[in-house]
Amino acid sequence: MKEEKKYLTVQELAGIVGVSTSALRAWERRYSIFSPERTQGGHRLYTQEDLKLFWFVTHLRAQGNDLKQIANQGRDELLRQASAFFDLTSPVGHEHRSQSVALEKRQLPNPFHSILDALKADNVEGAIRALEQVYALSESALSFADSALDLMVEVGDHWHRGKITVAAEHALTARLKHMLLGLFYLNSPESGLQPSESPLAVCATLPHELHELGLLRVALYLKNWGIRVTYLGANTPIADIEEYCTRRKPTLVVVSCASSLNISSMIHSLQKLSLLVAPHSPVVVGGSGVSALNKNQADFRDLILLKKMSDLEIIASECKRTLKLSAMERFKHLSLKLGM
Repeated sequence: MKEEKKYLTVQELAGIVGVSTSALRAWERRYSIFSPERTQGGHRLYTQEDLKLFWFVTHLRAQGNDLKQIANQGRDELLRQASAFFDLTSPVGHEHRSQSVALEKRQLPNPFHSILDALKADNVEGAIRALEQVYALSESALSFADSALDLMVEVGDHWHRGKITVAAEHALTARLKHMLLGLFYLNSPESGLQPSESPLAVCATLPHELHELGLLRVALYLKNWGIRVTYLGANTPIADIEEYCTRRKPTLVVVSCASSLNISSMIHSLQKLSLLVAPHSPVVVGGSGVSALNKNQADFRDLILLKKMSDLEIIASECKRTLKLSAMERFKHLSLKLGM
């Protein structure tokens, strides 16, 4: 996925919120709160506000609330609740929730075990429903992202032991990716600063790397720390990252590197990052593949190899203070700060 779009088509919206296009059109016909803009040709165009509304409504429905009762609250009230629910910066308190469709704070009975049990029984639909219920009851977007990544570690372990099929693992991963992507596009830092005054990070995976859930979690945290983020996504050619950095001069580039990649291919890609991208912006490389790399290797000395999330928070904080430095000066500053 490339740069953030102003509008979504009905197909794109349906893919993110997990509802069919026919259902979205039916909601529009029946309830006045759903009213997308239209092109001259009559095609629906949905805003980020629409995305927030639709997704919040799907979670209210997943908790057993009637769609008509939800819609009767009106668009403005639902958007107010949705903004509080999807806020990255703080948990949602009960004071922000409507009494008629309260998202009550309660514990699910072993929710992740329920998801794993459903996957082991090849009940993909049940596993996805359980995942969405966990999401609807999460305290915040970040807490859900953290828990979901822990869950996927367990799913991967069960898959390696032959207890979960590849199809089931892929289906859950695809749904979780849509959910995290939706959270990413629903949230923007409210810094009040002009774009030129606030740091910009680019997030991507290495070429041929298809695992991006960890990168999406990182992108959410960066937004939470007040960083603007352009999400380039999985399997990103180094040339595309270089072109973007040449054009936009981001403050930071964050690249995900998983151990599932061939080690020689990984090293080759990192060498290209070092040669082509690092001169434009400091490059942080994170992910499970980092443990397989030698940080003292000459080709990697101008890359920042990330070992823990707390280091990324330090990097984000320092990027705000070093906006006026050149890429090389910022890299040296970050390296000193991290004790590299």
